[in-house]
Amino acid sequence: MSRRISRGRERGFTLLELIVVLLLAAMVTTLLMQGMDYVSRANDSFLRQGESRQLRVLAFGWFDDAIAQLAAPARGDAPARFRGDPLSFEAVSLASAERIEGVPVPFAFRLERLGEPGRERTAMIYVRRLQASRWPLLELQGPAHFLYRDEQGAWHDNWPPLPVLADSLPAAVALNAPEERLFRLARVATPLRRVNADAD
Repeated sequence: MSRRISRGRERGFTLLELIVVLLLAAMVTTLLMQGMDYVSRANDSFLRQGESRQLRVLAFGWFDDAIAQLAAPARGDAPARFRGDPLSFEAVSLASAERIEGVPVPFAFRLERLGEPGRERTAMIYVRRLQASRWPLLELQGPAHFLYRDEQGAWHDNWPPLPVLADSLPAAVALNAPEERLFRLARVATPLRRVNADAD
């Protein structure tokens, strides 16, 4: 008789053993699901950060290219003059965001304040002046503004700082966003004044 009882126990689990195995399996499954959820969230976060970085690189690339290839206006050509203040500037560039290389295209960059005080953001917007369309490029934390450097290296909040410089370009344009610790300097690579072949 004792042989029959021992054979019965060898063939299967008791109810208590079965409950313990099920509890352990449930705990392991729960831990695995939590781990997979954590990995999924981390992956989403990395993807969002990467996307944000790509947008910043693209926006600043457009900014740098447009400034580097500014076209100096002809003397007295008011619509083609570079005009700038702390929140916007407009000019004509040979390398616009539309990528019509070598063709002078009027454009503008604008900074628009968003959000309530204390949680302020600034939107950087590219404006296609001929089409009157706006392309929001990115948002910066806190306030931001443009600065303009002249040939002597002095910085100005507005361009032209003097009426005599109305038909010339700044030597550089900077985007300053102190809360992001951002100071993006774009140098003008073209002549700052149009050479007039008809001059005496």
